[in-house]
Amino acid sequence: MRAILIILALFLSGCTTVKPSIAEYNITIKDLDIAKSESGCKEKSLKIAKAFSSTSLASLRMDYTEFGNRVFAYSQSQWQESPSNIITSQLLKNIRESGLFKSVHSSNSRVKSDLILETNIEEFMQFYTQNLQKSYVKVVLSSSLIDVKTNSVVAAKTFNSKIDTKTLDASGGVEAFESALSEIISQNIEWLNGVCR
Repeated sequence: MRAILIILALFLSGCTTVKPSIAEYNITIKDLDIAKSESGCKEKSLKIAKAFSSTSLASLRMDYTEFGNRVFAYSQSQWQESPSNIITSQLLKNIRESGLFKSVHSSNSRVKSDLILETNIEEFMQFYTQNLQKSYVKVVLSSSLIDVKTNSVVAAKTFNSKIDTKTLDASGGVEAFESALSEIISQNIEWLNGVCR
């Protein structure tokens, strides 16, 4: 009986496989060099709506594109949070720190706001060239500032950034995404400051 148990244990241990660990990535934007506005919308509150995106950008999967239209997912890398959540939280943090508005709140806050910033993620992808010798990321965000009382669009603008990666992997893509998103959020804050003048 004991011999059967040992053989069974050896058989079962041979059936187990070790899965490679999955590397998780987040996007952290370092402090943006934005001058504090003396004007802005100091008397108005702003709510940052959750960014609209495709279902793929609402997941943790890290996608990339080869040859222009073939989409793949990294097998050993994923986002710690979905890109749509990352972009929403970075917009909230950086616009709040800019001091443009009396207060800035997340979409799930019960606070009534004067304005809402809606963002649509039109593109957020890492691309590889046909020969796989180069890679770049492209980020395109469309923003609309909405007056809550009238439900009308105060202003709208599309921002885009394309950054080459330093390495041909997921890590290089994340670093390029950080640069692209930093550039776009800086432009977004400058745009909001101009709208509020």
